[in-house]
Amino acid sequence: MATQDSGPVVLTPGVVLGKTEPVIGGETTSWPRDPEDVPMAMWDSGVFITELINLHLSPKKIQITNLLEREQEDIKANPEALLAIVPVPPQIKEGTYRGTQLALTKMYELVETNYKSYMDAANFEPTVPTPLSVEKKREFFSFTCPNLEDPSADNFPPHLNLAANKDWSKKAKSSKSDVDSNQNAYLKPTDLFNAMRVAQLAQLLPVLIPDNFIDNSIAKIGLGAANVIFGDIGRPDKGNSIQDVENYQRTERGKTHFWQRNDIFNLPNVGDLPDWYSDERFAQQFFTGTNPTTIEPASNFWIQHFLDAGQPEDARMQAKIKKLSQVARGSLYMQDYSYFREAAGIKPSEVIACKYEYVDNGKKVKSTRYGVAAVCLFHLDEDTGKLAPLAIVCDWRGSKENSVTIYNQEPPRSTSDQAVDWPWRYAKTCVQTSDWLRHEVTVHLTNTHLIEEATIVGAQRSFSDTHMVFQLLYPHWQKTLALNAAARATLVPHVINELLPFTQEQSTLFTLYAFNSYDFEGRYAPEDLRRRGFPPETLNDARSRNYAWARCINSMWGKIRRYVASMLDLAYPAPNADQKVAADPCVRDWYEIMQKDPSPTGDGGAGLKSFPTIRTLAQLVDAVTMCIHLASPQHTSINYLQNYYQSFVINKPPCLYTPPPTSREELMVFTEKHLVLALPINHPKEWLLASHISYLLSFKPGDKESLIAYALSKFQVYVGKKREESQDAPEIAKCARKFYVELADSEKEFKQYGQDTFDAGVIAYDVLSPSWNAVSILI
Repeated sequence: MATQDSGPVVLTPGVVLGKTEPVIGGETTSWPRDPEDVPMAMWDSGVFITELINLHLSPKKIQITNLLEREQEDIKANPEALLAIVPVPPQIKEGTYRGTQLALTKMYELVETNYKSYMDAANFEPTVPTPLSVEKKREFFSFTCPNLEDPSADNFPPHLNLAANKDWSKKAKSSKSDVDSNQNAYLKPTDLFNAMRVAQLAQLLPVLIPDNFIDNSIAKIGLGAANVIFGDIGRPDKGNSIQDVENYQRTERGKTHFWQRNDIFNLPNVGDLPDWYSDERFAQQFFTGTNPTTIEPASNFWIQHFLDAGQPEDARMQAKIKKLSQVARGSLYMQDYSYFREAAGIKPSEVIACKYEYVDNGKKVKSTRYGVAAVCLFHLDEDTGKLAPLAIVCDWRGSKENSVTIYNQEPPRSTSDQAVDWPWRYAKTCVQTSDWLRHEVTVHLTNTHLIEEATIVGAQRSFSDTHMVFQLLYPHWQKTLALNAAARATLVPHVINELLPFTQEQSTLFTLYAFNSYDFEGRYAPEDLRRRGFPPETLNDARSRNYAWARCINSMWGKIRRYVASMLDLAYPAPNADQKVAADPCVRDWYEIMQKDPSPTGDGGAGLKSFPTIRTLAQLVDAVTMCIHLASPQHTSINYLQNYYQSFVINKPPCLYTPPPTSREELMVFTEKHLVLALPINHPKEWLLASHISYLLSFKPGDKESLIAYALSKFQVYVGKKREESQDAPEIAKCARKFYVELADSEKEFKQYGQDTFDAGVIAYDVLSPSWNAVSILI
């Protein structure tokens, strides 16, 4: 367990996610002779699978011909429709917290492996690609089409249709098929999806979450997979106070265990810090936390709101806001989640809420998850670069009169004073809850995973395998299609949606809203930073010293763009490079497919209207850079710190469990009890999912799958080639060498950016270190 006295926690994925090995007192040791002395740290795959068999949970093939005719047609159109048809077995009745955690980890590992195998066998993401012409690929790779009127549609934004080529499916039925012999003519992708039990296995994930969580002291060793004793873990969600939760996780993780375990119980997290709840820690997370991508200049509307919404006791803070708006307008920033109701199709006057049931001592209990659409106003100190929260709207309900606004007391305040300011701590929790939703569903799932998948399918439908654009993009597609498909089948419906304050329909609308409003060109790193009040040319100023993410991501954009530009210069040499790009039919197909509306017939596009109409070399360079940026540094930076900031669930909870206050007077009498009841404390299932999703989504890339390893490989392949083998081999080697050197230099550069932050002595930001910057979306 990390403490402030043991030096800074260096936030790389290797530190945040740890490793599993036998360890006692920090030294590797031999295994104890008595197995009862060894708490289990992982499931052996073979034992786990045999237990599934013993529990009658092994997935079975669905007889498609026994289904309704409409269901059969739905599955033919998109095999993911099976997910809504596969019968789900009953949940395990009892289990320990630790046992369930291990079972979920192993099950998701099996689901991911199954999807990767399917994508390989179906030729969507093969280990070694089969050569296909652009015409064949266009038939093979197609987009789904969301249809809110069709209950069988998955209704995610347009993504790879696992039914593949409908014409090929028809040809495969004929013995006179002229399908390429390298394609699998015996099993269509839909049949393969069923034969491999892909959907069936995915549906087992929620089955492993027991109705009742039992203490280890009464757990029984027996046939039930979740009822094995897994050590003295207990339940980290239990308690009557914030201190109870803090003490549990610190005490438990401070114990000596045989295993250095990969979870909340031994890996560092923000709860290790005694002032994790403070204004400083809260604000800094929007610079170097899980979502450093949405802090933006405060709008005139919100500044005026905070000037108008106060009460007499808020006069001092309102005077400060007014003065800052007059003399230092550029120092006011905000996190604005007020659009949540509009995005999810909820009326301004309605509470954001989702009813659900859980089992308590064998009885079903009805409960509700609540959400909020918070707004937080910050001041950025131009000299120190520190953010400070000034005021918060707990939940915007369309008007000042219908919303609760609270103001901070004039800082600086001691952390001991902040610790017992329960109304303000509740308000900050509302902001963190809003940010969890925006980060997981919009920034992470939609703006990164789903946008990247759209560019992959669009590029596969547009470029030959030898085209320079394809050659640049392909290495950054590793595992992405398989992982996205697994997430659509398991993580989203059975984990994320189980934590959201939305109904299924509202969740769908919220995701589609994020996709449809995505500004592809506006999200280019330099333009995005400029729009959000941090122009790239000012990132070395004192005001930006704590925004290490911005400094790293802007630098990475430049490195990637220079490499892409040097490579595309070879494909479109001067003079007249712009004309050559404009005349390239593959480039034209790409942007037209990306912009084209999706279609239920399978010949539609991604419907991404903001994708650029590429007419110049510079536009093409930017678009290709953006695709690599999303897959590599963008995803790395918003994914791999989740375990540090979110496994300590009360720091950033996904939802609330009591209705938000409807008046300022109601909020101001809040005590610790009110906050405890609102948090996922004493909610074991939700705590488990919220803490464990951070680990499931945080696979360590390591040097073998890093961006710098890609650059090194590219150089080593081409440096030895002769020009007669590849006309541009010497030039490609030169481009790759320069890219590698720039990435290697970023080790020192990014470490310095992390050390420049005010809290570098406790948390050293280094998530984009070249060794950990993944080459693609690997998880």
